[in-house]
Order: sequence, then structure tokens, then C-alpha cells
Amino acid sequence: MPDIRIKTPSLDLIFEKWKQKAARTDRKRMEKEFGTKGAVFSLDAVSGAEYVKDTMKEVAIYFAVKKSLGPAPKGKEENTVTAPRVSREQFYSFKGSGKINKEEWKGNEIVPQFESIQAVSCKTCRGKGYIENKCKMCKGTGKIEETFTVLVGEEQNKEKKPFTYPCGACYGTGNRTEPCKECEGHKNLYKYEELPVPFQTVVTGVPILQSSAQTKYEKEIGDDLHKMIEDIEGIRFNNFKELETKAEASLGYWNKNIKKTISSAGSDYKSYEKDKDAQITTQIYLFPMIQMYAETKRGKKFEIYSLGSGTKFMVYSNF
Repeated sequence: MPDIRIKTPSLDLIFEKWKQKAARTDRKRMEKEFGTKGAVFSLDAVSGAEYVKDTMKEVAIYFAVKKSLGPAPKGKEENTVTAPRVSREQFYSFKGSGKINKEEWKGNEIVPQFESIQAVSCKTCRGKGYIENKCKMCKGTGKIEETFTVLVGEEQNKEKKPFTYPCGACYGTGNRTEPCKECEGHKNLYKYEELPVPFQTVVTGVPILQSSAQTKYEKEIGDDLHKMIEDIEGIRFNNFKELETKAEASLGYWNKNIKKTISSAGSDYKSYEKDKDAQITTQIYLFPMIQMYAETKRGKKFEIYSLGSGTKFMVYSNF
């Protein structure tokens, strides 16, 4: 890009363009604010020299981004939990709902999905829900063996005699059962997957504009530039390093606020460069911007902004 100084529109030209635009929009208001009682109103009598009180030289920086709002990153996470824990999880279902609008979605992009739930037989208890262990009371025999001392006959001689009865701890089975600690007695564990939300792919054009004037019209100006960028003349740059080194020479004026605006816009530009869902689709445009502070004949204060060169520019106002 050559080292050229872009020519800004003259103040008279800016005021004249605003005046004609304002008259087309609301001529009665123009007559009310600038007219003289008892005289025929004429736009020719409304001049910038009389009603513009002060001006400031500012800048605006613009570039456009194509943003693709598509599926979340591929991949899945699998979890296996007990029945009580799976019942406490918040599940989502997208069956039959079609693709989801990512801009309207609130929540995580990867979520537990209801249709993925599967019962898995517990390996620890082999799906029985309990563990069998040898009964400690009867040592796995299922019976209790005792020896009674019995008095026999007239002499009442003492004799040892065996006596056996079923074990009450294991009900005579020789085994005792305890709930499985792995599945907590539910026989199964439950496996489910956390999967990406099925977002629809939406490609949108996003105008990015920052101005040192910081007007309330920045969104409106950005949208207009997005539609008719070729109708407004600015200085084009391929990267912010080039813009930073040549901005002052190209504009012919400079201040700390302009430097701050360029730095802030550069940070935005780098963020979009790193955004995998975004693609910068234009060069970087640097526009001269004139901010005019004006006051009507009746004392109504307002501002006029011009954006562009003396050849091609547009105007905005809060009149």
C-alpha cells in the first residue's frame, strides 16, 4: 500500500450532505429548528459556518467476519455409574427435534444423552446383586455341631453325645449373602455417553467496527458498511502491523485516542484469527471520521458524523 494521505471531506460538504438528508427525513423539524418566524424557510440559509460550533478528527476501523456456528467438537465421554447415580444425572434428548440453533442454546455443548443409557451386568456379583461368602458361624457346613454332657442310667454316668442342628445364620445353606458393594444390590450398572449437541451449521456475516468517536451509531455504521463497503472510500490494509505503521501518515492527523482505538481493534482482529469458527473475509479498512458539534437556531444541540473520504463518504446524526 502506498504512503498516501487520504483527503477528508470539507466541513461545508459534510454539513450540506447532512442538511439535505435531514430535510428529506423531516423538513418540518428543520424549519422549526432553523427557520425565522414570518419568513419563508430556505435550506440555503442554513450554513455550517453559522451552526457548527466545534469539530474533532476521529477514525473508524472496519473488517468483516464470516462466523460459522456449527457442531461442537467431535468426541464423546462414557460414564458407568450405579442406578441411584444415573437417576440423579440431567439427561437430554434430541430425538426427532431436528438440528439445534447454537445461538439460542443455553448450556454445555456436550451433554449426557438419554438414548445412550445401557444396563451393564455387574461383573463383581455377576448380575446377582449380592455376594455369597462361606458362613463364618458354621464354617460353611450349614449346621451347628455341639457336644452335650448326658447323665446315663441309674448311676448317672456322664457321657459326651453329639448334637447337630441347622445354622440359623445362613439358614442351613452354609453361605451368607451380602449386597454387592459395586452395584449396591441393583444387579446392573448403567453406562451412558456425553455427546455433542446436534447444532445446525449457520454461516453469518458479522461486521466489526470500532471508532475513536465511540458513537451510539457504531452498530448502524457497521451494518451499512457491510452492505455497501465499495460506496465508502477508506484506506485498506492487509494486517494490523501495516496499519499501525502507516495510519498517521495516511490520515494526516493523530492522537492518543486514535492510537488506543487501533490497538483495541487489533486485539479483536487477533481473537477472530484464533477463533476456529470464524473467518475474516475482508481487508482492514481505516476510515477518516469527522465529528461535528452543532447547535440549531433554537438552541438544540446535536452532532454530525462523517465517515470516508472527500470522494465517497456517508453521514450520521442524532439531530
